Amino acid sequence: MSAKIGVFMIVGALLLAGLSSQELAKPDTDPSQLGPILKAAREYCGKLKGAALDFICLEEVEEKLDLSRDDRKALERAAAIRDPLRPGDVRGLLSRMEIRRNPKQKNVYLYDYQFVRREGKIEEKRVLLEWNGKKTDLPAPDVRLSAFNYSDVLLAPVQLLDQSFEMFYSYQLLGRDVVFGFEAWVLDIVPRVADASRYLGGKIWLKRDDASVLRIEWDPRTFGHYEHIQARADAYKAAPEVRSYSEFGVEKSGLRFPSADFTEEAYRGAKGKLFVRARTNVTYRAHKFFTVETSSTFKK
Repeated sequence: MSAKIGVFMIVGALLLAGLSSQELAKPDTDPSQLGPILKAAREYCGKLKGAALDFICLEEVEEKLDLSRDDRKALERAAAIRDPLRPGDVRGLLSRMEIRRNPKQKNVYLYDYQFVRREGKIEEKRVLLEWNGKKTDLPAPDVRLSAFNYSDVLLAPVQLLDQSFEMFYSYQLLGRDVVFGFEAWVLDIVPRVADASRYLGGKIWLKRDDASVLRIEWDPRTFGHYEHIQARADAYKAAPEVRSYSEFGVEKSGLRFPSADFTEEAYRGAKGKLFVRARTNVTYRAHKFFTVETSSTFKK
């Protein structure tokens, strides 16, 4: 499973996450509650992992990239970057010539997206409807700032909570909060394996009544390649401020589906000015469900 569960690979394979600055509403909790919460969360992940799914939605991807502060060698490396977990997939998202001519890129894509999973097999179809506000019947363009995989966002909770991954993580109950109007438990999830971007970590919000996942805020230290961010911060003479989160605001048949996914790589200078080098903001709307069947549904 790729970094950030394959969600965004901003040029340089640097989709990194920041810890939330928000405070938990009720931080005082009994640690003994952690066991039952994890058990319920794993039961939810079992349903999500085994569900038969068929749905469509509109997917809007807003991307921004500003390489104006990078030197020539850094730009060339960015143009030729490869996904380390998919070595055969060349991420030459922007040509060297294009980057040198226009180091600032901004695009908005609107897709009609279909996701189908039957008997463990996943099929995804994406049709580009609009590009920068203009309707088009062209295929998805090659010049993109990031690569995106919807299925990995949908199944991210399984990576963090499923019992099959239990040995790779430590869990801590942080407290209670409210997300989308629902009371939620907040857990801190830390990979036991250091320097392995396959095992991601961060904070996760679980709906109290069914342990379904409402929100994940990813920890940048678990994505790998953070040393690139720190090196860039040193070159910019600034402090890195990177953040990333996934939200699951859509519910159907007891399962929750992505409604938003955001990643930003930014740096704050000595005078307090924020420089955003890369940002990818994805929203999902107008979901239409044709099949959402869990194992419990099959037994009925």
